[in-house]
Amino acid sequence: MNYDLGKRLKMQRLISKRVTQEKMAEDLNIIRSKVSNWETGRREMSLYDAIIVSNYFNVSMDNLFNKKALNSEEFIKIAKRYFENNNISLDEKKETLKKMVYFKSESEVKEII
Repeated sequence: MNYDLGKRLKMQRLISKRVTQEKMAEDLNIIRSKVSNWETGRREMSLYDAIIVSNYFNVSMDNLFNKKALNSEEFIKIAKRYFENNNISLDEKKETLKKMVYFKSESEVKEII
């Protein structure tokens, strides 16, 4: 994961929400080490996690990723990999797609479908 994204994530957590990693993890129903690994750049954030985190901070994914960290082509590549994953339920994929429409342009979403 991009270290700059980790720094932005930490700043969002500390400034916007004023919460600990533990509290953020509890709010998102994930383990604290996942938040720590994102912030230090040791772990990549999944598309689903990115949507959940951007909703948590009430920011767009472009804002969260600072556009430079994840351009549209990379976003589409990650999204395709996500939607091809057979371990994710169809309902979860549909919900994710709905959220993606909010964060990306219609043409980018059509490329995924």
